[in-house]
Amino acid sequence: MPQETKIFPGVKRATELVIESGKGSEVWTTDGKRYLDLTSGIGVLSTGHCHPTVVKAVQEQATKSSHVQQSCYYSDTMNTLIEKLGPVVPSGHDSFFFANSGAEAVEGALRLARHATGRDTVISFLGGYHGRTSGCLAVTTSSASYRGSRAGPLPAGSAYARYPYEYAGVSSEHALESLELILLQQAKASEIAAVIIEPVLGEGGYVVPPQGFLKSLHAWCAKHDILLIADEVQSGYGRTGRQWAVEHFDVNPDILVSAKGIASGYPLSMVTSRSDLTSKQQPGCMGGTYGGNAVSCAAALATLEVFEKEGIVKNAAARGTQLMDGLRAIAAKKGSPIGDVRGLGLMVGVEFDPDASKVATKVAESCFEQGLLILTTGHRDSIRLIPPLVVTSQEIEEVLSVFEKAVDAL
Repeated sequence: MPQETKIFPGVKRATELVIESGKGSEVWTTDGKRYLDLTSGIGVLSTGHCHPTVVKAVQEQATKSSHVQQSCYYSDTMNTLIEKLGPVVPSGHDSFFFANSGAEAVEGALRLARHATGRDTVISFLGGYHGRTSGCLAVTTSSASYRGSRAGPLPAGSAYARYPYEYAGVSSEHALESLELILLQQAKASEIAAVIIEPVLGEGGYVVPPQGFLKSLHAWCAKHDILLIADEVQSGYGRTGRQWAVEHFDVNPDILVSAKGIASGYPLSMVTSRSDLTSKQQPGCMGGTYGGNAVSCAAALATLEVFEKEGIVKNAAARGTQLMDGLRAIAAKKGSPIGDVRGLGLMVGVEFDPDASKVATKVAESCFEQGLLILTTGHRDSIRLIPPLVVTSQEIEEVLSVFEKAVDAL
């Protein structure tokens, strides 16, 4: 039943469900109804709802220290996390910044790029989502609705390139040409601090760039002494069947942003880079009261433990293949409105034929009625499927069965 709420109406919800509990890939409402959750907190619950290893770590940390403020002293939990992350982050990344949310981390990455280069302009890609704070909105173009009826003046210094989106007719060549046009029409290379990109486009449609594009982009940045920022808030931490999505494309970014799945649902985000870049910052220009919270860091350490012991990244790759194979079989049926199935690992998008009318919303509603929670994207007529990375083969079969019924009902 719809709930009366005092939450700002600007907070949009996919459903009005009130969830009482969750375990793994399942949630239960206050009236006892079970749903299979393929939203996973919009890609946050990497180890699923209430993984016992994470719960235990959080409980134990809460009895020792709940918050250790990073500007006042070091946290031994954060120090341990940094040590464990050393072999996990991209090669050469030896400097860390922790915050609470993806938007904060993106803001930190943009600030670092500007400090390190002494330049102001940042290039982002059309369809990209980087957050709702003012600095992030200035580089976010996945939906104008994120600005509301009025966002006020946003920070200057943004330029926009085309993201390679083959199903929509945008090739790698088109995207690279748009970068060259920026140099002619929007900003000189000597003014550009960084290019920020989602290695797999997130809220803008779960679009996977063609092989070779990110390497070409990296080479273009290096040619002009421009830094490359990989926004892996949604695509990172095992989501694509690799620890980082950039690994699929053999690219090592100058700056990497991560959040969501890093702490299995506890508020934590991270920026990593090389110390030759971070050493150019002045003390006091970065911070945040709750950044690197001790309990969240404990959850992140437990998440790493679960990843290692349970083969989470390997499971994401296998279940992703199973899911996409099943979806493509549905798409191949005569009369199917599905135009494209794409993704990496358990970051899977389904786009419907442009001749159909608002099919994604209808499919999502039908799935909801059958006990399956899924989300549409903010771009074109598409759906995103982002289960917890612990999802089982049997649960994927349930997803496919429900999804097929929803599509057939059209």
